[in-house]
Amino acid sequence: MADFAQMLKYFREREGLTQRELADKLGMSSGAIGMYESGKRHPKFEDEEAIADFFNVDLNTLRGRRIDETDYDSELVKRALKYYELFSNASPEVQSAIETLLKSAQQKK
Repeated sequence: MADFAQMLKYFREREGLTQRELADKLGMSSGAIGMYESGKRHPKFEDEEAIADFFNVDLNTLRGRRIDETDYDSELVKRALKYYELFSNASPEVQSAIETLLKSAQQKK
């Protein structure tokens, strides 16, 4: 399962926020957010709670410890996070090609 750093980045990017924008909304420094996402530093409990509240998730989900298996197929979530990471690290050209392929597959359904 993903760890806190991966989940923080996932939720931030899902909301379309830069590290600076998230930091501003939370009253933190962008450097702190960067350190959290790189796994070089972990937030204080109070900051962790504020981050979880901001994204409207529980702490266990933010920490990557538990995804309620009654709501999600945990293997599917693991695969989705893996593909998300691969996609987010791809070049813009590759991302565009993947989006085109997915849209085409969606239209064929």
